[in-house]
Amino acid sequence: MANYLPEAIVLNILQRLSLKTLLRCTSVCKSWYSLITSPEFTYLHLNFTADSRNTTPNFLSLRRCIRNSQLYDVYSESESFARETTLEFSFRSINSFFTVVGSCNGLLCLSDDRVYYVHTIILWNPCVKRSIVLPKPNLIYNSYGTFVQSLGFGFDPVSRDYKVFRITYVDCARQHPQVELYKLSTGVWQDLSHLALDYVIYNKSRQAYVNRAIHWIACCKNCYDLIVLFDMYYEVFRSMKLPVGLLNNDNPTNKDLVVYKESLALISWNVSGAEPSFCLWMMKEYGVEETWSKHFSFDSHVFCGGFMSPLWVGRRGEVIVVRQDGRLVSYDHDGVVVKDLGVHDSSYEDCRRSIHVDSYKESLVLLEGAHCFSDAVTCYDLPNLHTNNSDFVDIYGCDYELCFENDCK
Repeated sequence: MANYLPEAIVLNILQRLSLKTLLRCTSVCKSWYSLITSPEFTYLHLNFTADSRNTTPNFLSLRRCIRNSQLYDVYSESESFARETTLEFSFRSINSFFTVVGSCNGLLCLSDDRVYYVHTIILWNPCVKRSIVLPKPNLIYNSYGTFVQSLGFGFDPVSRDYKVFRITYVDCARQHPQVELYKLSTGVWQDLSHLALDYVIYNKSRQAYVNRAIHWIACCKNCYDLIVLFDMYYEVFRSMKLPVGLLNNDNPTNKDLVVYKESLALISWNVSGAEPSFCLWMMKEYGVEETWSKHFSFDSHVFCGGFMSPLWVGRRGEVIVVRQDGRLVSYDHDGVVVKDLGVHDSSYEDCRRSIHVDSYKESLVLLEGAHCFSDAVTCYDLPNLHTNNSDFVDIYGCDYELCFENDCK
């Protein structure tokens, strides 16, 4: 019957189908397989899903470690916080768990660099069970010695390309870092060190991808924090100031960038000071620093000493945090209503730190041209590490945040 329908009508029908149904449709005939696996249809399906986001539920991916196993579950971003499905995770890490760099259009970017760095970066689409292991970057530990790195991951909607961004600082030195950019379309690392980044992005700084740019918290030479962003299309650095209320804050304040209601936002919290507080700042007009506003705040005493770190801020203003006893709880924007989310993890510190929450959506990205799990890092021979457990040394050779902090004193 499809042979008698105009292609535009066929496309209009197919783009409305669920991903599970679309995968079944690839077996109908060769023409449907070619159509559904084409980059054009993948992009069309993503746009249709984005346009209908107000009528379809939002989902979150939640990663945690249990008994040396990394578990990835999908939860609905609703009041019920119901678990929808468990994702098949078949990768092996030489560390206790992967670093989740970011999530974009159904792709998760993972890096095996939490302690021991083995240059393994993966782009993974769990829905279609496809993954790509990136080639080794230009600067690696074996040839350059100790260094620290910051990673970013996002999508360039103009070129319709997925990009992984990597910044490395050698020997904890305050100098211009090496900058590399990987494009999924080319499959190679490009050296962009000529951009001469003048800021230091904090080690393991959480990224926020919004308005086709990756954002990090960084520090300038004068030792004050700011936001550094990398424009995915123009491939240039820019910077933004933090909210005025945080510029002259004498108390040490933790800060993380997040995306809240599709806008750039910043979480600041302090649970140890004389006046512990938790705030969500929102940039109402992107790029206009004067539009930073405190969206909500509450006294961090409501955490009752069990707070460890925030994980996510939901659409309704609920804040998901992991407590020191391993429980996931959410607080409303007044810090009054506390809800146990039913995720009870181990109180062991490494397990608590493994918990990661990010946005999640199903997509067809990587359906064509990528590897199955069995062809990726699951079959790699992981290197042998010769370490003395009684005298543990980070492969980075130093704690960059500590090094930079000492330089600022």
